[in-house]
Amino acid sequence: MNLYWLYDLPNWLFCALVVVAFVTFSMLGLWLSRRLVLRFIGKHPNNDIVSFYLAAVGVFYGITLGLIAVSTYTSYSEAGDIASQEAAAISALYRDINSYPEPERSKLRQQVKEYVRIVIEDVWPRQQQGEAPMFGTHQLNQINTTLLEFTPNTEREKIIHTEALNQFNNALTQNSLRLQSVQSGLPATMYMVIIIGALLNIMVSWLFIIENFRLQSLLNILMAGLLGLLVFLIAVMDYPYRGDYSIKPDGLEFVRDNIMKE
Repeated sequence: MNLYWLYDLPNWLFCALVVVAFVTFSMLGLWLSRRLVLRFIGKHPNNDIVSFYLAAVGVFYGITLGLIAVSTYTSYSEAGDIASQEAAAISALYRDINSYPEPERSKLRQQVKEYVRIVIEDVWPRQQQGEAPMFGTHQLNQINTTLLEFTPNTEREKIIHTEALNQFNNALTQNSLRLQSVQSGLPATMYMVIIIGALLNIMVSWLFIIENFRLQSLLNILMAGLLGLLVFLIAVMDYPYRGDYSIKPDGLEFVRDNIMKE
């Protein structure tokens, strides 16, 4: 079942849907299982034994969830670094080609500006929809052709040309890494473990026998809400360039508005 449409929702609505789903499951299961629990276990509470098992399950699940959350946040941070490094490489490349002779300087400046415009206005919105468009890569190929066609005549031009090629290759690498990160996320098996683990924790809590049903309902709502928030946190960071909570082209916008400003 494809649930990628959730990333097209506003962040608050995405969070609300996940939390409400967990709370609904918790309350519906508690209401349906209460009579069965009282019938098979009896009215004499065994809450100490249930607490032991709930704690054991919670510890194992908590460790697993924590490791997955750290891994997801690390991937999110690395994706942000890729976008920043690409912007820095483009900025350095633009500064280098300012020292080129004409007509190569004007041609390269225009091509780099066009690349930045395409990535900000065309590529980034599609990335937020889960696509990895190649418009920017085609523009980089044009810049590459112009650079390779240029023949430096002096030692100064050779040094500048070598540095420009290095910065261009760096930008090309970061562009490729960014496109690869758009559709990379946790495998479906991992999500299955996360969701089933959360549901099992909720189901163990149904075995508690508390005479005050309102109190038990409140405790279940709080626990289910917390588990829903944790699952939402992992899901929203899983695809760093997708959805409302995604990496923005702030670095390239800074280059466009400041470095490339005439």
